[in-house]
Amino acid sequence: MTRMDLHTKLHPKTTALLVVDIQNDFCSPSGLMASMGKDVSGMDAMIAKIKELANVCDDVGIPIFYTQQIYDRSKLTDLQKEQYDLDGKMVTCDIDGGGYKLYKLNPPTNRIFPKYTYNVFSNADLSNELVSRGIKTLIITGVSTQICVETAIRNGFDIGYKIVVPRDLIATTSKDPGTQERTLHLVEKTYGVVVDSAEAMATLQVREL
Repeated sequence: MTRMDLHTKLHPKTTALLVVDIQNDFCSPSGLMASMGKDVSGMDAMIAKIKELANVCDDVGIPIFYTQQIYDRSKLTDLQKEQYDLDGKMVTCDIDGGGYKLYKLNPPTNRIFPKYTYNVFSNADLSNELVSRGIKTLIITGVSTQICVETAIRNGFDIGYKIVVPRDLIATTSKDPGTQERTLHLVEKTYGVVVDSAEAMATLQVREL
């Protein structure tokens, strides 16, 4: 079985960088996850690496899309309200607080795509822009690994995108030590390829445009 090499897969004309939910509630030492005793100590270092990759993407003309999880009661369907009210699902990134704001990132507002479910493709503007730009490959980064990141990976693959996941640019606050590796194993087995961010950046930087 032949496999597309990384150099071909990461062609700047057909690749986009997706930065998922780098927000106060998930990443900040004063955010919701940290207040619950979750470990966010590695988030700043990961975000710094995401910025490095974003700079490389800017240099070679790869578009960058930032997603933003938001809990807004007025946007919920009756079934979603039931999940929160009767099934006791945890509220994160409440629009009435500061937890929904991006953490240590300040992209242009037209590069930020809010979502009210875990699925990044629920934002029609994001989906439409990916299609209009002729994007074929998504580099997926961000948090949380087993929730919104994995949802983006699975749904992106189902839609038809090639998936590249830098192992050091996704993170979780799960206390289960196997959480991260389970998602990475799923990517390698089924959904795409796993690389180090350094390999992804080197591949992009050596390409002759």
